[in-house]
Amino acid sequence: MKTKLNGILTLLLALVVQVAFAQQTVTGKVTDPEGQPILGATVLVEGSSKATTTDFDGNYAISASPENTLVISFSGYEPQSFVVGNKTVINVSLKTSLEAVVVQAYRTTTTKENNIAASQLNAEEIVDRPNASVIQRLQGQVPGLTVQTSTGQPGGNAFIQLRGASSLNGNTEPLIIVDGVPVDEDAFATFNPNDVETIVTLVDGAATAIYGNRGANGVILITTKGGKFDSPLQISYSGQTGFTQFIDTDYNRYDSRGLLRLENRLGAGLGQTLTQEEIDNFNINTDWEDIFFQTGTNQNHNLSLRSGGQNVSQFTSVSYNESESALVGRTLQRMSFRTNVNGKSNNGRFRFGTTTYLGFSDSRTAGADGSGSVFFNPIWPAYNGLPYLDPNVNTSELLTGAAAFNFANAPYVNLNSIDFDRDEQDEIKLILGGDAAYDLNDEFTLRYRIGLDYTQVNDLDATSPLSALARVRAGSNDFEPFEGTTTQSTARDIRFNSNVNLGWSKKFGDGTEAEKKHKVDANAYLEYVKGHFESFGFNQVGLDPRTYAPGSGISFIDDNGNSDEVGADAFGTKLETGLFSIFGNVAYDYDKKYGAEVTVRRDKSFRFIENDGWGTFFSAALRWNISEEDFLKDSDAIDLLKLRVSYGEAGNDRISGGFYGALNNTRQLFVTGVGYRDVQTFVPSNTVPVADLTWETVSTINVGVDYALFKNRLYGNLELYNRVTTDLFAPQNISLVNPSSNVNTNVGSLRNNGATLVVNYDLIRAEEPGDFEFTVFANGTYNEDEILELAPEDGRIDNGGLTILQEGQRINEFFLVPYVGVNPANGNLLFRDIDDNITETIDNEDRRFNGKSLNPEFFGGFGFRAAYKNFFIESQFSYVTGTGFLDGDYENLLDTNFAGNGTLSADLERAWTPDNRVTDIPSNNATNLNPAANSDRFFVNSNFLRLRFAQIGYNLPQTLVENSFLNSARIYVTGENLLTFSEFRGSDPEQRQVQTAFDFPQGRIVGFGLDLNF
Repeated sequence: MKTKLNGILTLLLALVVQVAFAQQTVTGKVTDPEGQPILGATVLVEGSSKATTTDFDGNYAISASPENTLVISFSGYEPQSFVVGNKTVINVSLKTSLEAVVVQAYRTTTTKENNIAASQLNAEEIVDRPNASVIQRLQGQVPGLTVQTSTGQPGGNAFIQLRGASSLNGNTEPLIIVDGVPVDEDAFATFNPNDVETIVTLVDGAATAIYGNRGANGVILITTKGGKFDSPLQISYSGQTGFTQFIDTDYNRYDSRGLLRLENRLGAGLGQTLTQEEIDNFNINTDWEDIFFQTGTNQNHNLSLRSGGQNVSQFTSVSYNESESALVGRTLQRMSFRTNVNGKSNNGRFRFGTTTYLGFSDSRTAGADGSGSVFFNPIWPAYNGLPYLDPNVNTSELLTGAAAFNFANAPYVNLNSIDFDRDEQDEIKLILGGDAAYDLNDEFTLRYRIGLDYTQVNDLDATSPLSALARVRAGSNDFEPFEGTTTQSTARDIRFNSNVNLGWSKKFGDGTEAEKKHKVDANAYLEYVKGHFESFGFNQVGLDPRTYAPGSGISFIDDNGNSDEVGADAFGTKLETGLFSIFGNVAYDYDKKYGAEVTVRRDKSFRFIENDGWGTFFSAALRWNISEEDFLKDSDAIDLLKLRVSYGEAGNDRISGGFYGALNNTRQLFVTGVGYRDVQTFVPSNTVPVADLTWETVSTINVGVDYALFKNRLYGNLELYNRVTTDLFAPQNISLVNPSSNVNTNVGSLRNNGATLVVNYDLIRAEEPGDFEFTVFANGTYNEDEILELAPEDGRIDNGGLTILQEGQRINEFFLVPYVGVNPANGNLLFRDIDDNITETIDNEDRRFNGKSLNPEFFGGFGFRAAYKNFFIESQFSYVTGTGFLDGDYENLLDTNFAGNGTLSADLERAWTPDNRVTDIPSNNATNLNPAANSDRFFVNSNFLRLRFAQIGYNLPQTLVENSFLNSARIYVTGENLLTFSEFRGSDPEQRQVQTAFDFPQGRIVGFGLDLNF
């Protein structure tokens, strides 16, 4: 018996020893998508109670057998599982969870309980991009959002729209809110994109109605980074340097000899004075793009500190950005400072937060791109300068007297201006925000928010008295040497908002709190918004070269009354506006299956006459989480399937394009200032005040489906919407005996309807850390706009331009005469008249719609992300269809009347002649080159597909950095606007212009970066 017992004990001991030897210690680090360590992440041996948590540095250690599976999880992130195998080190980067908190207007909710149409971008989707503008980084990433640039100036403003244009004359850009503070959508030059944590876009009526008469165009919520409680000090540095170049045009411009031969044939310019032998031996061949364009350099540096104790956490960042455009003389310098502080009491019932942001930017420009003026716009001579001119001349000596007015000398005038003149703008931005919340009990919470947005913009436009441009501006009046002008102005924009909120949250039903199926969230709000704007400045004409200094204000010449052309004047404007609101929101959820939400808001706007200042906006939304039903709950294929239906109304009180502009349409305003010789000026507004003017109202019906399939591998959403704008702000004719020709009133309506689709697919998921993973993503929007009603009897507003407004048509649809081609008999242009006859003679009655406008019909983006071992790669494309413009640049290059003043396109070699009758270029002597009506001869579809962003990089191995002072490090190469496919022959098809006019294009940017986490 004893022997048998000893044998059993020996066997058990052997088994224990075998198991003990099979166990191994697994260590590693858990980080977030930005590479920051996560404190408190759970590391669990699946199927057991063995678990541990990560420390301050994200490190963990746990014993496990090779056949065990480790499950790593943390709130707000997707859990990940890995088989231990023979690995002793498993480092994990967690991804943001699909069940993460969703920011929803004035409150937050979860993905499953969200009732509205909203899209969210996280920090990793917008950081490390070479573009200096945070708004431009959204292009192609947000469904329904179009971002169109009007300038390639670094940090320049972009025109943004959500789901099309909701107004004809009012502001159509969404409301932008940063950390709860509404900010100016056109004042983002100072904003540091690396501070952003999330960007949430609210688009349907249920989401925007809570913003009342400010929410008609959608809302963009930007939340910046904050600290984490109970976390050590984390220091992060990111640096980037890069290069910018313009994308080449394809206008086939002449070289010197080719242009001189053409001028010789036309009897114009220098060519008419040269023999063929002299032309053949001509050696100067200047590419003015090489003179005015350059390889611009840029650098960006960001340093941030994040830490937190038990009750207080903080995030602080400083940044410096210096960007040099590909256009000589265009630069941006930007500096910013941010500190966000969050705190809580020991029991967590009291919470507070503060945000402070201070930014400064200095933009230097040269000329007025897009102006069409050959002397003020350096883009014009870069594209159109005569190639046979020598750039190596003394422009000051050359441009004397009448030479400054010669169009052929425009390249010299612009070069001279770069040397002598100043055109710059600096911006100061201050955002202050505060937030305090106190839980009165387990159900009620009282919260107060306050915010201030202060923007000051200083402009200086100084034309030196020594500048050739000063002579151009003086025109025929010769004040030499006392020419030159200086204009200085300062604009201050102060916006204050205050909001108090009482919230109630309660669960009902049987069982424990977690088992209760009924949940109600109700919130009541009071809000006050105040805006103050003022601008002032002066303009001087006549400067003394002996004392001149840009912006000095001391070089005005007193001409003793000899000439009223020389003088100074001052100007100023002061405007105020305000908004008082009371509103509420109630949301109900049953067992995370069914949801309903109602919002009602009452606004009092101080933009309008007292009797019409109040308005009411409301919304309702329903939700059905189909995947929570019993027949789908256990499905292996469907993780989330949710149906949403909503209706909502929101208003647009920015009906004349700006934050304050509506004032001059409701009250009789006056412009006052001090003119020449201190003469007071008092000019009444020429707009008749309208007592019953009010905001535009946008009503939106939205149906949405959210989905996640195959263990969240395939996820996204589908939205169908119909938006109708009523009480359109538009001009209306009045009696001829009235001194004004029209008044601005609320007349007409328009509609935008369409669909958006978002698809994300984890095509290959990593089963082990370092395995290959590959994700594709895409979004697309189809938007169709139509004017439903206009005030004139014929339902048309036609000013004889390239576009008109017409009931039943698209907004500002092009209205042109169809161009047919070249008459092979005589080389004249052929058109199609209103009766479909082909003719050489047309007028405005022959114009018709071509189905295109500046607002695209179909747009979006797509791309992929991939990683293997420590390498990562990402690309993102954006696309636009259904839009177009007239190519004014190409039209100018085919205008032989301009021969001798600028270069032309070598396409003119195909011009009609008796020996070349079948061609697309008319005769140089055609009799109808300037027809009596606008045709679509130079209309181009500005559809494009652009490689918006690409990045490839390498994460330094953890074994390399773990023994250093670093937590993580990575290096990368990045690019923006790398490839563009478009039928437009110019540099940038994204221009928002009815007709191109030598506009400042976006450039191609390539950069190199480094991210370090300490």
